[in-house]
Amino acid sequence: MGSLSPHMRRIVLTAPEIAERDWPLGCDIAVVLAGPDGREVRRRYTVRSSDGDRLVLDALLHGHGPGSSWAASLRAGEQVTFFGPRGELPLPPADWLLALTDESGLPAIGALAEAAEAAGRRLRVLAEIADDGERYPLPGNAEVRWLTRDGQPAGRPDLLIGALDGVQPGTGAGFGYLLGESRVIVAVRDALARLGLSRSEVYAKGYWNLNSRPTR
Repeated sequence: MGSLSPHMRRIVLTAPEIAERDWPLGCDIAVVLAGPDGREVRRRYTVRSSDGDRLVLDALLHGHGPGSSWAASLRAGEQVTFFGPRGELPLPPADWLLALTDESGLPAIGALAEAAEAAGRRLRVLAEIADDGERYPLPGNAEVRWLTRDGQPAGRPDLLIGALDGVQPGTGAGFGYLLGESRVIVAVRDALARLGLSRSEVYAKGYWNLNSRPTR
């Protein structure tokens, strides 16, 4: 375990059972935690990678909720109960790939970029982060434009939509990924139409909601 940035912590889970399961690209697990009132709650985390009996999660420390507190305080040797995996990121045979995300989706984008790299493909990324200190390590095939809020609140579509003005679609068929705050995703998905991407050519997943507790 260790810190990738001030608000992103890498957690490595080990168990013989991990090696016995398949871990689809970009799948997630539900970690069982205790809520503030002692009742069981679950928080979902993207599987960044798996290798034999090792499962890597990159957890965003976003505040003082059950998930963030667990990820910040977890120590080597502590037991973790989880369910999964669930879900999968598609990697269609498109001619160009574009991903838009905030911090919450960066682990999934990392896994996606690795899969694209193994297939000899590149991935363009527009990534909204709090500041330059929150840059996340991505494979070399990821062409990343970092969009910093610099004190502005998260959960708004302005930065990502504005960055789309400088994006030109590639040659041939494209495919897009939208990961982050739920309402931001709705707004940005409509804006992606300017690149010629239909809704069937965009994978969208909300990881949190500005008006409710984060899912992480």
